[in-house]
Amino acid sequence: MKKFLKISGVFMARSFPSACLRTGAVSCSAATWWVLVARQEAALVFCPILAQTENHHRADLPLPWAEALQAGCPDGTRIRCRPVLRASTHGLTYRGQLGACFTERLVLALTTELRHRQQEDRFAPRLLKNAPSCRGALSLPPLRPEPRSPRALHFF
Repeated sequence: MKKFLKISGVFMARSFPSACLRTGAVSCSAATWWVLVARQEAALVFCPILAQTENHHRADLPLPWAEALQAGCPDGTRIRCRPVLRASTHGLTYRGQLGACFTERLVLALTTELRHRQQEDRFAPRLLKNAPSCRGALSLPPLRPEPRSPRALHFF
């Protein structure tokens, strides 16, 4: 099965059935680029590929330019290690394939991020349960609106 259709001399990417996709496959929907990380029974686990912005999350894995070039991604992108389950590849267009070494790093980063989230969720309820009550520590008088004078200038 070919990855691309040749239409009037131009190669066009096309959708793929989910059985043909391997881990590390890069595809895009109308608004988001995705990379296939794993299969969970019939569902597919994807991670979004984000454009380079100033905001950096701990779950972000920078995509090296060589891998981006090989996979057909724009340069300067990163992968957010946030799993998204999809039932099928409907609406996705295959763009390329990431290398095996980088895919292993991606899976390792995803499992590390999920482990961090599990630890945060495990300790958050206990921390809140053992925290001292803050009731009555600060009392504010009820809010009363200021009288407005038609002669006064109010800027707020």
